[in-house]
Amino acid sequence: MFEFITDLFKPNVQAGPGSLPPVALPKPPKGQSTIPSYKTQVGRATSALTQGDRRLANTDVTTYRTGANTRTVLRDMAGSSPDLSSTLNAYNRVGIPSRYTVIARDMDGAINRESTKIAQELLRRLCFLGDPSLGWNPTTDVQSLSESLARELVLYGAMGLELVLDKSRTPAYLQPVSVTKIQWKEEEGGVYPVQVVAGNEVSLDIPTFFYLSVDQDLLTAYSDSMVESAIQAILADGQFMNDLRKSMQRVIQPRLIASLIEEKVKDGVPPEIVNDPEKLGEFYTNLISQLTAQLTDLQPEEALVSFDNVEYRMLSPDSSGGRVGETLAAVQKLIESKLAAGSKTMPSVLGRDTGASAATTSTMLFMKNADVVRRKLNAIYSRALTVAVRLLAQDVFVEFTYEELDLRPDGELEAYKAMKQSRTLELLSLGMLEDDEASISLTGRLTPDGMKPLSGTMFESRSANIGNPQSQTSTMGVKDELKPSTPTKPKS
Repeated sequence: MFEFITDLFKPNVQAGPGSLPPVALPKPPKGQSTIPSYKTQVGRATSALTQGDRRLANTDVTTYRTGANTRTVLRDMAGSSPDLSSTLNAYNRVGIPSRYTVIARDMDGAINRESTKIAQELLRRLCFLGDPSLGWNPTTDVQSLSESLARELVLYGAMGLELVLDKSRTPAYLQPVSVTKIQWKEEEGGVYPVQVVAGNEVSLDIPTFFYLSVDQDLLTAYSDSMVESAIQAILADGQFMNDLRKSMQRVIQPRLIASLIEEKVKDGVPPEIVNDPEKLGEFYTNLISQLTAQLTDLQPEEALVSFDNVEYRMLSPDSSGGRVGETLAAVQKLIESKLAAGSKTMPSVLGRDTGASAATTSTMLFMKNADVVRRKLNAIYSRALTVAVRLLAQDVFVEFTYEELDLRPDGELEAYKAMKQSRTLELLSLGMLEDDEASISLTGRLTPDGMKPLSGTMFESRSANIGNPQSQTSTMGVKDELKPSTPTKPKS
C-alpha cells in the first residue's frame, strides 16, 4: 500500500459547490535542512565533540548565575539544582503517556481508513527504520523524541522539529532542534526562523520545520521558559544551603577556644622590649598568629601540646540554638514555597510534605500544567505527520493523540473503563458513532477489515430484550407492568 502511494503526487479530492478549495501540496526541500543542535560547525569535522562537565562535586551552584544569558543559566541549573531537575523529571514522566493513537481524517472530519494505515506505517518507518542510505541513522523512538521535546518546552518555552526527507522527497526521519539555536529574522508581514551554528545561518523557512511555544508573549518572537521565575528561588536556596553548612559548624559542633594568660605571657617577654610599646605589640601579635596557625591546622584526632601560658576550653552550642533552628526552618520553608510556585509544580514533587487538602489542589494544578506538555506534543506530531502523508498524495489531516493523563493505576480504572465501554457501545448502537470511531475509542485501532458494520443497528436494544431475566431493564418495552403472583387478599 505504502509503495504505490509514493507514485502519486496529486490530490484526488476536488472542491465542490459551497466547499473550500483543496490545500496546495507543500514544496519541501530535498534532504535535511536543520543541523543537530550539539554540532559546533556546519561542515564535517574529524575531531570528536567535546563532552561538557559541570564538575558539580567541586562547584558552587550559585556561580551559575553569571551565565551568558537566561537560557544558559536555566540549562546549568537544570543539571545542578535538585529541585529544578525534579521538576523537569516530573513533567516528562507525567506529561508523556505510554499510549497514543494516529488517525487520518478527511477534510470533513470523517476517518479515512486507507490514509490512517499509511500514516501509522509512516510513523513506524520514521521512528524505527529511517533512511538506510545514510549509514548511521539519527532515528529515535516516539518516547525518546517526546522526552527531548518536552524538556525543551518546559525549560525554554518552545520546541522545534523537522520532518527530514530523502532525495526523492519521501519522509525519512524526525529531527528535533533546540530552540536555543534558533533566531528570528524579520520579513515583510512577519518573521521566519534561522538556525545559527558557529556563526553560520541555516534558513528554516520551509514547510517541513515545525515550531510550537507555550504562553507566547506577543511582543517578542522568542519564547519564555515555564520555570524561569524559579531562578531567584533556586539561587536563594543555594546560598541558604551554603550559609547553613557554615552555621552548622559554628552552632552545632563544639569549638576549641584558646585564651592567652596575660600574666604568664608578660613573664616571658624579653627584658629589652618591655619598655618599648611598638616592639611589645609586635611580640604579642606574633604570639597570637603562631597560636592561630597551630589551631587552624589541627586535626580532630591530633593531640594539642602547648605551654602553660595558654588556657583551652570547648565552646558548646548556647541556649539560643533552638531558636536559631526555628528561624532556619522558617526561612527554608519560605524558599521551598517559592521554588514550588516558580517551577509550576507541587511541593511533594520537590520532596516536601504538605497537608491533604493542599496536596489535592496542588495535584490538580500540576496535572493541568503537565497536560500542556501532552497537548503540545500532540500538536507538533499531528502537524508533522499531516505534511508527511500529504507529500504522499493524501488529501487528509492526521491526528496524533496521546491518551488522557491519569495518575491512577490500571487496576483502579477498570470500573471507569467498563462505564466508558458501555456508553460507547450504546452510542454505536444508536448510530451516533461510526464503527471506526468506537473502535478507536475502545482499543486505539481501526476495526478489522471485513467486519460487519454495527453503527445504527440498535444491537444494544436487542441484547437488552434477551438479556438477564433478573434485570429490571431486560423486558422494558415488552410488558407495560408486572403482575405479581402473590394473592392480594388472605384466604378466609
